[in-house]
Amino acid sequence: MNILYYNENNFLSLEKTDLSEFSNTVETPFYIYSSEEIRRNCETVLERSGPFDLFPCYAVKANYNPAILKIVLEKGFGADVVSSGELYFALKAGFSPEKIMFAGVGKTEAEMRYAIEQGIHSLNIESESELKLLVKIAGEMKLTDPVRAALRVNPDVDPQTHPYISTGLKSNKFGIAGDKAFDLFLNYRRNQNLSLSGIHVHIGSQISSPEPYLETAAYLHKFVMDLRKKNVEIEFLDLGGGIGINYEQQIDGSGTDKTYLNNILNPFLEKLKELQIPLFIELGRSLVGSAGLLVTKILYIKKTPHKTFYIVDAGMNNLIRPSLYDAHHQIIPLHKTDSREIKVDVVGPVCESSDFLAKDRLLPELKEGDYLAVTGAGAYGQVQSSNYNLRPIIAEYLIEKEEIKTIHRRQRIEDIAAQYTW
Repeated sequence: MNILYYNENNFLSLEKTDLSEFSNTVETPFYIYSSEEIRRNCETVLERSGPFDLFPCYAVKANYNPAILKIVLEKGFGADVVSSGELYFALKAGFSPEKIMFAGVGKTEAEMRYAIEQGIHSLNIESESELKLLVKIAGEMKLTDPVRAALRVNPDVDPQTHPYISTGLKSNKFGIAGDKAFDLFLNYRRNQNLSLSGIHVHIGSQISSPEPYLETAAYLHKFVMDLRKKNVEIEFLDLGGGIGINYEQQIDGSGTDKTYLNNILNPFLEKLKELQIPLFIELGRSLVGSAGLLVTKILYIKKTPHKTFYIVDAGMNNLIRPSLYDAHHQIIPLHKTDSREIKVDVVGPVCESSDFLAKDRLLPELKEGDYLAVTGAGAYGQVQSSNYNLRPIIAEYLIEKEEIKTIHRRQRIEDIAAQYTW
């Protein structure tokens, strides 16, 4: 069954929820998610990982709402975190510490200590300076067992994605150059406070083709084999994530299309199978991206000699991806009609020219008060929202067994004001 479709009355439904009917009962804008879609995405990963020694982790940065964390946890996933805040949420949601990986290019001493105290699986190290600090901390803590860590190796692979979400090129801030990482493995292999036993790699996000992953797999294969020649055994590989979703088609059957997962995951893992090393993977967008919608109302329709604007109540403070990456999200009306299509800019209320959800987009000719749904908003939506222009963070809802649950109440201006000293 498609999770996003127009029902017999031409109203947009998520699972079996009529979104027009629901939107009339709550304040817009809001986020709403399908629990069924998240579970389906998790099951697709588990099905693909069957022939491999693979443990999938959820990239908490994609969407850290506790209700969503618990769905992924229910499916047996671990967690990939990049801050002590994400680690706190993962633990509070119920993830076992030994199934949590801590990545991130700028971990503080306090974050490292907290992670070690919680007994997580491993920390992914991004520089020699960070490695030295970890060794120092581990020595001071007088631990029974050495701290397990992985070096994040930068393979200098072009992920063929937007430059702002490319992380595996030598020009990026992430990871350690291969030659340097190789020497660090040799130099630290006998440190009594550190078990430097893993390799981490992550080349970027929203990647839609297998080629960059296959190139990365070949790089990792050679790297591991070269270390073995030096009698250094790698105990696990953390392969990162970054598998994309189809942002252009989230309705009429394509909302549950797992093409990128199917085309990328198996070939990537197959290339590393003969190493016979446990594999971890960090998936975020490909698990929750297609499960979420941002629903917004048209406040005004403004026509100029050059443009038609749909001015909506959601803006870059709610979903920054279009402004930040010029990202494309499909936008569809909650009520499908036979209206002719016109070219419009869908813009928000924030006082910035970059405040838009779409530009020069063909959409039906609508009227003020009509609702729109922005699809593919389950990842990197609410988590990147802000209070810019002193606009409160909006509500989030989850459809669970045909029941709509509030999983984040709408922030009030009083909540924001309470954080300040007046």
